[in-house]
Amino acid sequence: MNRPLPSDDALRSLHAQSLQALSPATLARLRGARHSAARAHAGRWRWWLASACSLVIALGIGVQFVGPGEHQGGAAAPIVAAEEDNGVLYDENPDLYLWLGDNDLAME
Repeated sequence: MNRPLPSDDALRSLHAQSLQALSPATLARLRGARHSAARAHAGRWRWWLASACSLVIALGIGVQFVGPGEHQGGAAAPIVAAEEDNGVLYDENPDLYLWLGDNDLAME
């Protein structure tokens, strides 16, 4: 069901034939519509420029309300205690705990 697309030359010849079939009044009306659309499109950059300028001004005002110490950045990273896993904490003498349990002086 897929038909091959016509070539560029075939489309240009169809366009030329259709232009010859139109009346001069219709061609004048189409030409006028094309020129008015071109004039309307030419003024759109002004709206884009006005929108961009207002955005820049709004951002400038917003930045002034946030002071240098009030930056609303991401959450601070949690502080993790630096532990050296060198095994010193686990190499305690078990006799120390026996002495602490048996000696009343150690409890004072």
